Amino acid sequence: MDGDFLLERLDAFFSEGANTDAIGNFISEEQGVMQLLGHSTDTQESLQLYALFKKYAAVVDALLHMFVARETEAGCPIDLEQLAAAVMKEWRQEHDYCRYLCTAYVAGALDFESFKQLVADVNAMTTYPVGAELSDEDSVSEATPEEEDS
Repeated sequence: MDGDFLLERLDAFFSEGANTDAIGNFISEEQGVMQLLGHSTDTQESLQLYALFKKYAAVVDALLHMFVARETEAGCPIDLEQLAAAVMKEWRQEHDYCRYLCTAYVAGALDFESFKQLVADVNAMTTYPVGAELSDEDSVSEATPEEEDS
């Protein structure tokens, strides 16, 4: 089966409400642990992040088994190795966008480095500095260009 066809089917599956909710709920519930991303690899925090990776992999694995069962029932049996290869090929493309959102979800469950990239992306989209976290350098100057020149 063609890799793009597989990814289109998988993307449609992950776009269904219950499946999107499974990923979204996991990310929401584990946001605190996901903030541990920057810690050194020899720390307790890093072990917590690795344990989170294993939990995430179990969530995605369950979803993938549902996908495979549904596709097999519809007469389109899926080879998981072929699917994993298609996902990782798309995930590692030299572009700054993802044609299929599902590739980030699945790649994040296949290896720890991809999981850390997924976590970094989620953190970048969902974490904003507020209050004391904002420094004078990060805030926008309220002076007009004319005032700065004088």
